[in-house]
Amino acid sequence: MAKFLIFRTDRIGDFITSQVVTNSISEISIKNQIDIVASKYNAEYIKHFKYINKIYIFDKTGNKLLDYFNLIIQLRKKKYDYLIVLDGKRRSFLSGIFISSRIKVCLLKDFYPKMLIQLFYNKYFKNSETNIQFKNFQVLLNYLDIKTPQSINYYKKYNFIKDKFKFPKPYIHLHLDEKWFEGYYFSDFDYMNLESKNIYLFLKILIKKFKTNVVITQGFKKVETIENFKNQYFKNSKNFKIRVKSKTITFIEKSSFRELENIVKNCNILICCEGAISHVSNSFNKRTISLIQKDRVDSTNFWIGHMKNIKTIHRDDIKKVSNDILKLNFI
Repeated sequence: MAKFLIFRTDRIGDFITSQVVTNSISEISIKNQIDIVASKYNAEYIKHFKYINKIYIFDKTGNKLLDYFNLIIQLRKKKYDYLIVLDGKRRSFLSGIFISSRIKVCLLKDFYPKMLIQLFYNKYFKNSETNIQFKNFQVLLNYLDIKTPQSINYYKKYNFIKDKFKFPKPYIHLHLDEKWFEGYYFSDFDYMNLESKNIYLFLKILIKKFKTNVVITQGFKKVETIENFKNQYFKNSKNFKIRVKSKTITFIEKSSFRELENIVKNCNILICCEGAISHVSNSFNKRTISLIQKDRVDSTNFWIGHMKNIKTIHRDDIKKVSNDILKLNFI
């Protein structure tokens, strides 16, 4: 048995992507012990993976210095065979200096303290966007002499939440989170000038293209346009369902990320802005249409370059996006 401590103190999507590392470690031996240092947010998600032994929380919301000190005290009592800084965070890198481990490896993008690496780490990997993230993880696994399986079932050892939603099948899953709407995400992104009316027209185009039902979910931020759309088209509907061109459109007011996983799992196609949910769809090998920023193609490819069943469309006016979807050869 080998004991691994892995730092992944960022977001859910990052953990899902890096399961090529954690899952491969667990697959080579059921006796391997994998402990994770996680953020308070993603710890609530990671705990549902049965192959994770223990989770240590690095909480940035309280007294940062005290929390950092307490974490180091906890981890100094342990002895690991492998310590892997997988999130690229400086705090994780510095924490690793004080923790006992036979082999220490760090995957960093910008921070390159050569002297500290030589003193305290066995191997440094540049997490460069010249290579896709998945390939960088494979290089790391090769160093650890761990073969990457040809296919990985990321949800093989996962406790799914009970599926409480029932939809007419088959259906397209349209995830309208805040990334679609100006004023809620990056200011230099191209937005689609979405209003209630053109969201409805967009849905009609999707039904025309794919000839199937649609399920709409939203993100965790309250977006005024979505509220207006919901009130205009679903106010008098039963169970937030309406009929358009003989197909059913269902609007889900509230859903957790784990509930979203079930909706993606049962859909035919996911349409979304690139993010954690597209990593979920890739894990289920679902066909995905993902909106990306046209001047950040290389950066986006870093995250999704390994995905085989995805089509990307540049963020633009909703009419342009609609036309691009209609042109897709996505059977």
